[in-house]
Amino acid sequence: MPQNKHASLKDIAAKLGLSIATVSRALKGNPSISQATRDMVQQAAEEMNYSKNFIADSLRSGQLPLIGVIVPHAVTLFYSSVLDGIEHTAAKEGYAVISMNSHERYEEERANVSSMRRLHVAGIIASVTQETTDFSHFDSLAADGMPVVFVARDIPTKTHSCVTADSADAAYKATVHLIKQGCRRIAILCGPNSLKMVTDRKHGYIEALHDYRLPVRPEYVGYTDINAEGATLATERLLALPERPDAILALNDTLLFAAMKTIMRAGLRMPGDVALIGFSNVEYAEHVSPRLSTIEDQSHLMGETACQILIGHIRGNKKQVKKVIPTSLKVRESSCKDAKE
Repeated sequence: MPQNKHASLKDIAAKLGLSIATVSRALKGNPSISQATRDMVQQAAEEMNYSKNFIADSLRSGQLPLIGVIVPHAVTLFYSSVLDGIEHTAAKEGYAVISMNSHERYEEERANVSSMRRLHVAGIIASVTQETTDFSHFDSLAADGMPVVFVARDIPTKTHSCVTADSADAAYKATVHLIKQGCRRIAILCGPNSLKMVTDRKHGYIEALHDYRLPVRPEYVGYTDINAEGATLATERLLALPERPDAILALNDTLLFAAMKTIMRAGLRMPGDVALIGFSNVEYAEHVSPRLSTIEDQSHLMGETACQILIGHIRGNKKQVKKVIPTSLKVRESSCKDAKE
């Protein structure tokens, strides 16, 4: 056998004149195997460059020590932070993470789920696409006993655990902040209503307007796909209204940065002409000019928490968990002239 080739259990057994089952039990430290035999097998395994075959083990157990993650946009700072939180927690618990990107497409999400199933992952953490209205692919996982935890974007079901931000309260706080800055024509830039996150944040926005006796104007609700192109067009439509909004609340970082660029291209000042506030508090928000006001939703903690819940399910805890992560308002120059951190 070439020196750099990894040995198998069969190779070690042949060298030592033992059965494969004995070698396997010895490497696992099974007390039914004598200490002398265990030491002999361990030494041979090191000398022969033996590496545990997790794929082969999975064929026997039906499960790999892998956690699958499906997100709409892995390249965004928000989801990168969520993934980092998941990986940090998984590593501490002896799990590896494999992630897939749905690119906000329902069919890709279904394909991702099928791939995760074929990989025999122990469980899945998912954030659904803006197109997803049929959740049967996730329901089938639950029927097969594979746990699923939703993060950031959950689904209207009572069968799965989820970790989300307090979306309605966050949008309420952001809208009240704009009102207290003197804004009275507040628009909201949001994605499709199929996402519960969108409807929750829109509810918080509307509730704040009602509480402060401001009208809810349908023309100030800008719907868009969650991408820069759609957000740019939606912002242009808002700015072209006969009575232009004096503030915009953008529902995530992609929409926020697209709105900022559109406002600047129109030659308008922030916050003098149009105040702007968004969500996520990604790193770049305070490194642009003007610095962007945001709602911080603790994405890293969301990832950590989702992973902790999933591992609990993998290890037998069947209790459904609905965890809401608190948010905080970060006021900066884009919505307040005298902003202070």
